[in-house]
Amino acid sequence: MSGRGLNAAERLLRRMFHWGDADAGGQDLFLAAADDAVSFFHPDCVHHLFGPTGTKEVLVGRQAMLDFSTRCAAALSARSDQILTISGIDEQCGFVHARAFRESKATGERLSYEWSMLYRVEDDLITYGADMLDADAQAFWGRIGGAA
Repeated sequence: MSGRGLNAAERLLRRMFHWGDADAGGQDLFLAAADDAVSFFHPDCVHHLFGPTGTKEVLVGRQAMLDFSTRCAAALSARSDQILTISGIDEQCGFVHARAFRESKATGERLSYEWSMLYRVEDDLITYGADMLDADAQAFWGRIGGAA
């Protein structure tokens, strides 16, 4: 952090991912807070994410985001995420960088990759999110998507 304070987006993301908690390392962070997840997202939030379709999906609304997460989980037999960094960009934007470990339920294919997510936070709720995956990760989701 080099002496600077956390911005509002960074504070919210650290709470959501339990980053900095002694027991948070290596757990499936996205679903670890599933019961609480709804409280972090604005009811009309918008996300642009790669998932089981193998293409970028546009999700509108908190329930769409939770349904998307369920579809992703259903396509996998094993998964975990390790948060590498969470940083603030400005007062309303934060960036998460993580390492993912995935295994396809249908094929047993395993892939380890890094993902990044840009979030916009307004009034202490996530209003926008967009992920970035490399080509191998995008192709993995495209191959396993039909099995969910």
